[in-house]
Amino acid sequence: MVVHFLGLALGLSTGFANMVMAGLIAKAAPNEQAVLGRFPPAMAKVGAIGLALLWASGLAIVRTRYGGFSVLPRPFIVKLTAVVLLTIIVAYIHVLMPRAQRGDAAAAARIRMLGMMTGPLAIIAIIFAVITFG
Repeated sequence: MVVHFLGLALGLSTGFANMVMAGLIAKAAPNEQAVLGRFPPAMAKVGAIGLALLWASGLAIVRTRYGGFSVLPRPFIVKLTAVVLLTIIVAYIHVLMPRAQRGDAAAAARIRMLGMMTGPLAIIAIIFAVITFG
């Protein structure tokens, strides 16, 4: 459980940190934007580590505590669906990041749009985890 909560903290911190940094970058002088722009990709790595920890520990918890997925209630399926969608979006963001870093404005805009979807999916996953296990 400790590893699971650590993964959750890493993942959530990434979203909040990048929201704050996006505001700072938008208001920064052009010469500062490039320097500040190095922060979100670095935080994305932290978030990816957090998501990997969540998957690994979550699968271990389901297997060792519950004996598998079949005994878990329906709210867990909602939680798992949110996590799967979140994982797909995060993976796609990581695919787009090199293009955005090379100056592809469309890729950067897509990352911003997808990034706005990650917070609600994370909240849905947390709410349904609490409903399932709380």
